[in-house]
Amino acid sequence: MKTLPTLAATALVTLAACAHAQDGRDEWPEGSAMHTLYVVGDELDAARAALAEARGRLLTALDGDADEPSPLARAVTSQHESWLAYRNADCELAGALTGAGGAWPSVHGISCRIEHITQRTRAMDAASTCLRALPTDGPRYERLECLQGLVDWAMQGN
Repeated sequence: MKTLPTLAATALVTLAACAHAQDGRDEWPEGSAMHTLYVVGDELDAARAALAEARGRLLTALDGDADEPSPLARAVTSQHESWLAYRNADCELAGALTGAGGAWPSVHGISCRIEHITQRTRAMDAASTCLRALPTDGPRYERLECLQGLVDWAMQGN
């Protein structure tokens, strides 16, 4: 018996394979789980691309040196990789908790991923904008304040 994560992964792989061979969304009625899976799959691809661009802008704003990243840039990269794993697990559970049948848990899981990615992209863009607005010789703590939106914890009161 396959587990839900295995089924969801299988559905995504199948969808990706179908998308490369031919777009089969027209084979499914609009509003069906499979048709919707194609639609949210396209939205997920677009959101992932936007997130990758935002991440690149943030790392460039931090120090602009991909070959020798600063400790802060390395910490942001590490946190981002962990965030991706958290997001995947969180959305896998969210999809399963819907109690829906068929491909709907995958649809809901992908919708969850899109929402997480959209929020993360906004936070990264806000951090990049903040960092670019700082004077280069300004206090270091201002840089850290720009990144506060990427974490769930704040030092206020600590």
